[in-house]
Amino acid sequence: MSLWSGIKSRLILTALAPVLVVGTAASLVRYLTTIAIDPKRGWRIALAVDDLGNVAGNGHLGQTISSRAAHAAIAGKTWGKIVCKGLDTLNPGHCANAILAEDQNLNEPHPPAA
Repeated sequence: MSLWSGIKSRLILTALAPVLVVGTAASLVRYLTTIAIDPKRGWRIALAVDDLGNVAGNGHLGQTISSRAAHAAIAGKTWGKIVCKGLDTLNPGHCANAILAEDQNLNEPHPPAA
């Protein structure tokens, strides 16, 4: 990446910050209204935020934290085992189901567990 390309990319990302703030606020309002009106859409918003959290944590786009934790647990990583134990306590089989979920638009069958 050239110096100018790097600067240009950073300027664009900086300009997008207010859009992200407004989008986040709008998503929260929409999420709260869907709890009463359309819970199915509320779950979709929650899934999108989960995916965002995973990407922000250096995970793969299109993968939930649950799926990432399940892959990490399979790889023997302590953090994955802890997260899956908590999730599976709330919802038995959650991590196993997360790996198999169709919404995990992954390009790799088993992404590295960071």
